[in-house]
Amino acid sequence: MDRYARAFAEAMDSTGTRNITVAAHARVGSNNVSQWRTGRRPIPAERAVAIAALLGVAPERISEGYERLLHAGYTPPHKTPSLGARTGASPVDHVTIERLIEFGHSEGPARILLPDFLARRKIGLTAIEEVRWTFQPSHAMEPEIERHALVLVDITATQHDQVVDGGTYAYSLWGRPDVRRLLIRRDHWLVLGYGKDAEYTEVQTSELPNLKIFGAVLGAL
Repeated sequence: MDRYARAFAEAMDSTGTRNITVAAHARVGSNNVSQWRTGRRPIPAERAVAIAALLGVAPERISEGYERLLHAGYTPPHKTPSLGARTGASPVDHVTIERLIEFGHSEGPARILLPDFLARRKIGLTAIEEVRWTFQPSHAMEPEIERHALVLVDITATQHDQVVDGGTYAYSLWGRPDVRRLLIRRDHWLVLGYGKDAEYTEVQTSELPNLKIFGAVLGAL
């Protein structure tokens, strides 16, 4: 096993991230991740940035192909962190985003590291301190948000009177977490997926205490 595979395996072990999670995030088969983890195949340069962001490491640390691009003069649109990446502070031009623990899915690191330029494209002017990440647990919002996509959530919008009609939110209904659109009607709300023919759940106004809002979805990766 070379040092890239070793760094990848160590990052997965230290964050408790499973093969299936990396596979879904990188949009590859689980067998690919197994081969990357054992060093049988290298992580392609084009997959390195997304995987590195998920695991909180520098892409050149886990992908020889990406490191070769840097040595060949490729200038990424962000500065990659140093090899001593796991310190308390974020590397230059990166931001640290905490996990949305209340959402109920415990797998994955407590925090992720994203290039600032990429995060800003998704969150706009929202303060980083008010943003959390989680995974989309269902197919409900496909193709807009695919299942297992990394979702960024604004945790300042957690009250029912803060919900914008038609907006997409991370929520739990009767204890089941999901990411879907919320429509507000006179005597009930609708929780529904993407598209005009999407299935929906009707929530009567009297049942709204069972609809817990974790925040507005800012974007997905």
